Amino acid sequence: MKRNRIAGISLLILFALYWCGITLFTHSHVVNGVVVVHSHPYNTEHTHTQAQFETIFYLSLLQTLGDTQSGIDLPLWLIPLYTIIFACASVLPVCPVADVSARAPPFFRF
Repeated sequence: MKRNRIAGISLLILFALYWCGITLFTHSHVVNGVVVVHSHPYNTEHTHTQAQFETIFYLSLLQTLGDTQSGIDLPLWLIPLYTIIFACASVLPVCPVADVSARAPPFFRF
């Protein structure tokens, strides 16, 4: 139980640091007439090399196909996430409670 709490707190801290990094330190550079916007902690004046700008470009590149779909497609990362959750949930112990009846509580409609 303590290990789960430590893992949860660690993930929360990691997300908070990521969120602060992408929101609090956003700035832009003009390179050959193109505005490059990115985020990282920096001093007041700094520059980047051409390789760094290329890395920023590839990390922020969003490629799409020309056709758009009207339906909602689930992202592919949900499949391994479901597998991980199912594997973790299947090893949890099941403790039946003897005092619980299967009868639902009374319901009144006025």
